[in-house]
Amino acid sequence: MEKILDKQQIITKLKSQSFIPYNVIGVLENTDNQGYYDALTETVWVENHYFNYIYGNPDTIQSKIESLEDGFYGFSAVLGSLAESIYGKWFLHWYEPTERYVHNNPVPDLESPYPVVQIPFEEAKGIDDRYEYQQEGSFEKIKDAILNRPTAAIYIDDEIASYVLVHEDNSIGYMFTQDKHRHKGLGYWVTLDILKQMKARETVPFVEINQKNFKSQGLAGKTGFVKDAFTPWFGIIKGVPEFIKTWDPLQGEPFIFSSMAHLRIVDKLTTSIHAFDFSKVGENYTGFLEESGRKANIEMVLDASNEAYILKINTLENMTYYELVCAFSVHFPDHNCSLILPYDAEVAEKVGG
Repeated sequence: MEKILDKQQIITKLKSQSFIPYNVIGVLENTDNQGYYDALTETVWVENHYFNYIYGNPDTIQSKIESLEDGFYGFSAVLGSLAESIYGKWFLHWYEPTERYVHNNPVPDLESPYPVVQIPFEEAKGIDDRYEYQQEGSFEKIKDAILNRPTAAIYIDDEIASYVLVHEDNSIGYMFTQDKHRHKGLGYWVTLDILKQMKARETVPFVEINQKNFKSQGLAGKTGFVKDAFTPWFGIIKGVPEFIKTWDPLQGEPFIFSSMAHLRIVDKLTTSIHAFDFSKVGENYTGFLEESGRKANIEMVLDASNEAYILKINTLENMTYYELVCAFSVHFPDHNCSLILPYDAEVAEKVGG
């Protein structure tokens, strides 16, 4: 793949695809991040810090990954078949099953019962503090969204009550309504307003929604969005990064590093165990099962680096260690955590890590 020198030329090509990768187009339009293009397969890869925005031929994408240094790489809203071709080959670190909803219909010509205004710059810190995915760099992204893309907000009693912004990839997001102002339809009105703004800019509105976020799915349908593709977000670990090479979570004892995402999505572990009861105590979990003569009592303890849970087995009766791993991988409530498993030859042979 060659470096992209003419972004507009690539954007024009992407807009002619049968599946238009609006997020790839958005990050090309709104950032100065480096992009790559393969003319033969019409494959695009745009770097955006940890995340990568990709579209095109699976083999070309795999070749690009193989050229990268060992490390941690995230992928944003990738067309389902392409996503599976990637995480099926590499170690799946985490996984969010999202779907893309696109708005290709006229926006209802309705007048909001509340004044809808642009979000002032001084609200950026509060928006970041309330942001579900707050992390290093998110504050800068919110400031960029307020300054450079459409926003919509409703104020009640001089306080911001509901708002929505647009991410750097042109997806609608950051949506939030204060608890005391819920059930007033505010999210509907700020969404309609931002749709009108995006249509006026000739930008196709779209939103990425987790498959389990039924509330957002309902609002999307109510405001005219139509689901058009499965587009998961996910992270992979390529090779053995330096961090893992020097990691010693079990003080010299051998271990398997794995993830709930890999066990569930790639290894597709299953179990005949119907219930595995977990209780959270602070940052840690205790787990207990007793079924069909099988018994286990375990602890899931967050390691000192806060990167993974360490499995500690207190009791294991009438079941193998591998059967235990299958059981907690199905029932453990944190579906995106990383795991430290005491080394076992059978487990190492059967699971990714």
